[in-house]
Amino acid sequence: MTFTIRPAKHEDINSIVTLYAKATKFMHQISPNGFGQALEPPLDIEKERESFASALDDKETVVLVVEQLGKVVGFVMGVVEKYSDDLLSAPYVTVQYLYVDEKFRRAGIAKALMQDVEKWATDKGLYTLELKVWSNNEPAKALFQSLGYLSLEVRMAKRIGD
Repeated sequence: MTFTIRPAKHEDINSIVTLYAKATKFMHQISPNGFGQALEPPLDIEKERESFASALDDKETVVLVVEQLGKVVGFVMGVVEKYSDDLLSAPYVTVQYLYVDEKFRRAGIAKALMQDVEKWATDKGLYTLELKVWSNNEPAKALFQSLGYLSLEVRMAKRIGD
């Protein structure tokens, strides 16, 4: 089945927020035992709408959606980072969100979204992208590795009481 990737518009915000809510629920479900509590409460939908509307108006942010049969079934958001960190020299792009509805996975959509974010970055003269992926999200890790992403660090945590 064919799909179309395009820049998000303000009329896409409700669809994006719906997908973001699904992503948040999924992340809570796969969060390591004892972590991810901030993902459990219901989202403030109006706050999320405002956040994505602001992102759409920001020239240093890209939000792309993928449509299939006229329905938004996935999105990606990348943001230009202006400050270097221990491993990356600024400016570079952080992919903050990538989500494809479960019913539309395994069709190359996430890969195509990532490739379009990479094109957006290179069109801006930026040649480094970074993202975070949960250690137990094997499908996402495999996708990013297939696209040439390298693991740069490991974040570790331990709960030591209530």
